[in-house]
Amino acid sequence: MFPNWLGRHYLSGTLIGVLVFVVYAGSLDNAFQYDDIHSIVENSHLRALGNIPAFFYQPEMFSADPRNAMYRPLVLVSYALNHALSGYEVWSYHLFNLGVHLGASWLLWALVCQLGGTRLEALLAGLLFALHPLASEPVNYISSRSESLCAFFFLLAFLGYVRGGRRWLGVSLGAFAGALLAKSVGLALLLVLLLYDFLFKRGEVNWERIRRRHSLFWLAGLAYLAGIWGAIDTAVVSHPVRSMAVQYLTQVKAALYYLKLLWMPQGLSVEHQFSLAGSLVDGPVLAALLCLGTAGALLLQRNAKETLFWAAWAGLTLLPSSAVPLNVLVNEHRLYLPAAAFAVLLSRVLVGLVARRGRVGGILVAVWLGSYGGLSWQRTQVWQSPEALWQDALRKGPHMPRPHLYVGDCHQQAGRHEEALREYALVRTVYPALLSAGDQLVSYNNQGTAYLALGRHAEAVESYRRALAIDPTYAKAREALDALVALQEQEWDPTAHALHKKGLMMLIENRLGEAVPALEESLRRQPRLETYLALGMAWEKKGDAEKARWAYTSLRTLAPGSSFARTAEEKLKQLEGKK
Repeated sequence: MFPNWLGRHYLSGTLIGVLVFVVYAGSLDNAFQYDDIHSIVENSHLRALGNIPAFFYQPEMFSADPRNAMYRPLVLVSYALNHALSGYEVWSYHLFNLGVHLGASWLLWALVCQLGGTRLEALLAGLLFALHPLASEPVNYISSRSESLCAFFFLLAFLGYVRGGRRWLGVSLGAFAGALLAKSVGLALLLVLLLYDFLFKRGEVNWERIRRRHSLFWLAGLAYLAGIWGAIDTAVVSHPVRSMAVQYLTQVKAALYYLKLLWMPQGLSVEHQFSLAGSLVDGPVLAALLCLGTAGALLLQRNAKETLFWAAWAGLTLLPSSAVPLNVLVNEHRLYLPAAAFAVLLSRVLVGLVARRGRVGGILVAVWLGSYGGLSWQRTQVWQSPEALWQDALRKGPHMPRPHLYVGDCHQQAGRHEEALREYALVRTVYPALLSAGDQLVSYNNQGTAYLALGRHAEAVESYRRALAIDPTYAKAREALDALVALQEQEWDPTAHALHKKGLMMLIENRLGEAVPALEESLRRQPRLETYLALGMAWEKKGDAEKARWAYTSLRTLAPGSSFARTAEEKLKQLEGKK
């Protein structure tokens, strides 16, 4: 048996806090990662606390890149406060994430007590949630604070609703607003509250009670939906990243995969290897439907209200992220709130084990908690640097595009440009159906940077041109091309100039087999607008319209508005006329 002193509230809370800090103390020095770069490091809006009011009505302030606009004002407020406290020293950001996770763990512990669970059940639920390896991403990944902050307010809102009374109902409503201002997953609370009343307050449920206790929550939820409707329309209706049928079938598979991760949190990764569903008759989809349907039927048949409620909690809190097509198919931080329900259900099983097996059961529970803590500690080490994180993801998901992109970036930052080029090429080939336009854009831009570092200017121009074909407003590619054009103002490199003149002479004499290599070598040594034009003419004479089109298009992209660009435009029109 567990010692009786652990049932005392202040000692239970202290134990949860101590273990959380022991497991995650190593996170305080971990680097900014992934979305942290554009949403924190490069986001100038966070550098002045005077911008805080604007966070609540300008979603584009969420990122340095307006294309990544999101309505998460409470998250931005927390970033701005972190920046005011420690600038870009990471410790305060991680300490905040750690504190939010600890707060959510304490709230779950208090909630189980409020719902009539024993002190031991409450303690184990809090510990299981606090130490579960799936929480390692929201703790270590600063941008994933949106998930834990939303969960903190979600749990507080539900606790306040269960406590009842006017004062606690006000706390609940305010906390619900906080959850929505952190992330849209907070909308699931509306259904959780209805389910709670239906299962546990059935004798009191009537339209008057629903109107009195739920109407303000629904009004707040509808107001929130109206405010973000443009983003929802873009993600679901006008420009979804995949069809809704494929999305929902894929998420059916994902639900079973998530169950596996909750029960056996092995092989965790920032990018899990997962595939899109093809159709309803795919084996994994059918298996998932069968397993989930059987589990649901058994829960309904047993009429175990508590088990049914927490199982439904897990499904409902997954619903918002599953309903909207996102670039990442499965993601660990989406399981943060469902993990709270899992912790409650598992705590009841473990308490039963202790009751039946006594000391042996207690030892098994301690081992279980220790294994969770050990796995979370290991994941914290992986999150120490971008290279460690993405090399780990690449080992576990070699067929996913994003790990190749970020490993390529790590190679490039370390000066390993050839290795970076190999990874950028794989980004677009390992699983094209999963490649977002944004990732494709970045892969071409970063590929151009690698070519530029190697002095392969013509290939750099082609890469930047491909990036701008995806998004003509992409500043990084445009600035790089402008820099290449600026090189034109330098004096001729003697060797490049000699090769250029040789190529022109061979072109005039119609000796195209010699003209093209000379001009290509000249371009490799020094990018010059006149060399692009001459090379395009040589390829055109040679009958290679595709390569000629590349040279003219590159010239038009490099120096828009110039006389060279106007000539290239005329040449392109002539080529189109010959089709």
